[in-house]
Amino acid sequence: MILSIETATETCGTALVSAGMVLAHRSVHEKNIHSERLLTLMDEVITSGGVRKDAITAVAVSFGPGSFTGLRIGLSAAKGLAMALDIPIIAVPTLDGIAEAFRLSRHPAADSRFCAMIDAKREESYYAFYSFTADGPVRDSEFAITLRQSVLQEATHRNAVTVQPELSAAAVGLLAERRRAEYTLPDHTTAEPLYLRDFVATLRKKGA
Repeated sequence: MILSIETATETCGTALVSAGMVLAHRSVHEKNIHSERLLTLMDEVITSGGVRKDAITAVAVSFGPGSFTGLRIGLSAAKGLAMALDIPIIAVPTLDGIAEAFRLSRHPAADSRFCAMIDAKREESYYAFYSFTADGPVRDSEFAITLRQSVLQEATHRNAVTVQPELSAAAVGLLAERRRAEYTLPDHTTAEPLYLRDFVATLRKKGA
């Protein structure tokens, strides 16, 4: 059984997944509430799923790229649970999770091509291209960051359709279950999120 966490976007969510089924899920879509709500949502989903914590065999987390603050909050919570229960962390790339959410909601044809994008601020986007198999999304490009307009030009053709699949903890958990061997962190104690660019903290000057 996997408990999954999504905090890389404005959605703060968690889910319980087992044998390809979502047993319970909770989410809140609101800015800047991840640190306040995540642990409560985790407790709620465990209670709703009717399971004991020691039944959880792994914790999955949306690993990045995405909101720097959200990624750190999610990974910190995942590390805490992993250490408490002595279980592994399955680090699901956020763009892979978005592609999985699209697959679950739209059931794309095998020859479909999908561009997953996340706002990276500064008029830029994180992105990757995907195709699909019965096992889920297949990444056809490296993760990258560039000007949003450049991505849109590359992704657009006459048959293109714009969709906005919401990344969910359920999609993260389901993909983590199928790709457990690929995504599991060898040493989660020192792991850092996949930022794709340097994290820069801007401190206000005193009196500013």
